[in-house]
Amino acid sequence: MPGLSMPSIRLRFALTVTLVATFAFPVAGAQFGVHPDGSKAEALAARGTRAVALFFVASDCPISDRTFPEMKRLRESFAPRGVKVLFVYPNTTEDLAKVTAHQNAFDPGGEILLDPHGDLVRLTRARVTPEVSVLVPDGAGWRPVYTGRVDDRFIHLGLERPHATQLFGEEAVNAVLSGTAVPKATGVPVGCGIVNPAVDGARGNR
Repeated sequence: MPGLSMPSIRLRFALTVTLVATFAFPVAGAQFGVHPDGSKAEALAARGTRAVALFFVASDCPISDRTFPEMKRLRESFAPRGVKVLFVYPNTTEDLAKVTAHQNAFDPGGEILLDPHGDLVRLTRARVTPEVSVLVPDGAGWRPVYTGRVDDRFIHLGLERPHATQLFGEEAVNAVLSGTAVPKATGVPVGCGIVNPAVDGARGNR
């Protein structure tokens, strides 16, 4: 390019890539997964909702299943406090009958979203099931402020504590509701990798 040195070209390219990455998932009018009836979820929650908690789960992940009691507890605790809780099934290997039966077995009061096109995975950059993402209102849409472990019960695959000692998902929501700084996600989430060709290789590092 005339008049530009190689370092300048590299800088301009880097800035362009950053801007594209920042706006690749538009907030307003974005699709947020699919309801069990097949309709697109054009909104995550009603106006006035203070926060949204997305629990990424799978019908064939034992770690997800073992974390369900804690996720159910959080749903029941948060709902009266203006928090919308949704259970997201992001794997393209799922089918509606299997997902519905699974949710009914672990938390029949939970609301389901399927994410076949990876909309919510891209928005939150979730990597495994189970994982929680806490989002806050941002203009006409939602902005994730925490995506990571639900708690610290699982140390790594094959090793777990009898009980969790830190409740990361609960701490993140409480911080949002109290207007304090949301703790940064720490540690690597332990679970089953999300299987969705629409987002494979696009989640990157957090």
